Amino acid sequence: MRYLSDEEKIRSVFDYQNARSRLPINFQYYDHIKYESFDEYIKENPDCCRINTGEASEVASSNFVDRIFGFNSGDVIFTDFQVRYLDENGKQTKQVVRFYNRVQNCGKTVTWY
Repeated sequence: MRYLSDEEKIRSVFDYQNARSRLPINFQYYDHIKYESFDEYIKENPDCCRINTGEASEVASSNFVDRIFGFNSGDVIFTDFQVRYLDENGKQTKQVVRFYNRVQNCGKTVTWY
């Protein structure tokens, strides 16, 4: 067993968000235009993500039992996800949406929003 790297945690969150068919923008859901790959996303959004490893934040900390059993790694991954979608006129538009996710010890992303 080993610890997940920061890149693996960020990649897990990216894969989770990019796989969704609809993403929220200002309290409405839109079909988003998915990125081809994690590398494409990071190239366009190099400062998109950060990992909070326990310092105070706007997200509540995980409980001890979840951490011990691996349901929660204890880290919160903040992602400023640039959603690409078609607006009401059919024009491609971009909007940054902040997501808060946790990653289980196995690498599975848990929705926190």
